[in-house]
Amino acid sequence: MVQMAYPMKPQDRFEVYRFFNGLAAEGKEGLDQRRARVPLVKSFLLEHVSSHGGRIPRQPTDIFQSLGADVRRIDESFMEIRDLDSAPDASGPSQRTVGYVEQFNERFFAYYTSDESQNAITRVNRWITRSPDLDSSWFSSQLLQRLWDTDVSLRGNERFGKLTFQHESIFEMPEDAAEESEVESGDDDTEDNNADDQPDFERRKAKFNMADRIGRIKASLGNLQENYAPLHALYALRFPSRVGRGCHDLYQQGRLTNRSDSFEEHRNMVRYLYRTYGAMLDLTEDTAWHRMEATPAHMRTNIGAKGVPLIVRFKEELSEPTFKHWVTRAFQKRNRFRLWGEPIWMGPTKVHVYGADRHLWQPINIEMTEKSLVAILPQDTCGNTFHRLVTNIQAYVCPSIETWLGGEPFQGIVDNSIAMSGGYADER
Repeated sequence: MVQMAYPMKPQDRFEVYRFFNGLAAEGKEGLDQRRARVPLVKSFLLEHVSSHGGRIPRQPTDIFQSLGADVRRIDESFMEIRDLDSAPDASGPSQRTVGYVEQFNERFFAYYTSDESQNAITRVNRWITRSPDLDSSWFSSQLLQRLWDTDVSLRGNERFGKLTFQHESIFEMPEDAAEESEVESGDDDTEDNNADDQPDFERRKAKFNMADRIGRIKASLGNLQENYAPLHALYALRFPSRVGRGCHDLYQQGRLTNRSDSFEEHRNMVRYLYRTYGAMLDLTEDTAWHRMEATPAHMRTNIGAKGVPLIVRFKEELSEPTFKHWVTRAFQKRNRFRLWGEPIWMGPTKVHVYGADRHLWQPINIEMTEKSLVAILPQDTCGNTFHRLVTNIQAYVCPSIETWLGGEPFQGIVDNSIAMSGGYADER
């Protein structure tokens, strides 16, 4: 693959758009010929914090400069990002352009890059790990399923779609085999040529790609999910292009890969998803902050904090060894849940944690059992934590769950956010 340069000191954002449009057209031609001619453009939807929670949002220039990146403003909401080259030459480390950040509002940024997938994912994960000001936008399986139901499944029965389901019960693994990884899966599904030489631990591990005409997927998806729980753990969703050739692949951690021939349509998709996710966070926080009195008595908790509980009930009860392994690993320095705390054991399969979320270091109280998780964030803290918990529980703990925020089904918040976002719009 030939690594394409970024435009040299673009004077406005439209120069960047034109360059990425050229990359998109050439990239789509390469995909059609079954060879990667240029890197595909990827976008990462990043979340910061809203001012209505009593916090003062930081400017993205300050956030990225504190992470060691060099930021050059192109206009008031679009900036070039230069960072350390991941593969410096013999002259030593040097900074180079690695992409562009567009600020949608005080809370949401999009990072556009044509770097190869693994390098881009590693860089974004490093930024998020090192900065409490940044988090991914967490597209839970429930949200991806609803986007399929209300959008993708309606784009034409003869169009091709793709759904990726992924669940890995990492807490059933031996302790020395469940080391955390900062890098999530890349864009392409690849088989490990040395798989026969690798250890194969006996645990549930399911990754299933369903690529077919949309009409065929619709006809069979419900029955498949009813009979195999990991098919509730939807990890990625393909959106066929509305205006041209190709598609856009959305992954759980807010990453969108452009496989169409137009960057401008890709940017419209990013903005559509930002509005959808932003509406969902607003609804989540409205429920968690202002509707505490609406929580039914049988759903209230005795954890000892004021707030509405997020209740996640597992349809498959965890074994005692799996539960203990989960508790042990969920609060280590590096963990997928991005939590901190000291578990207090109340019994063999019951734990209380008075801890903090590493995003903004906000307090969080949690009760964990083999049947459920209950989490309470105090009023005026970031609702993104709820969505990260739900996403990672389905991906790594139990694929089939029932979830409530106070007395309201979590699915209702997801459904209402789709309606509030206004759907896809062509924005120039």
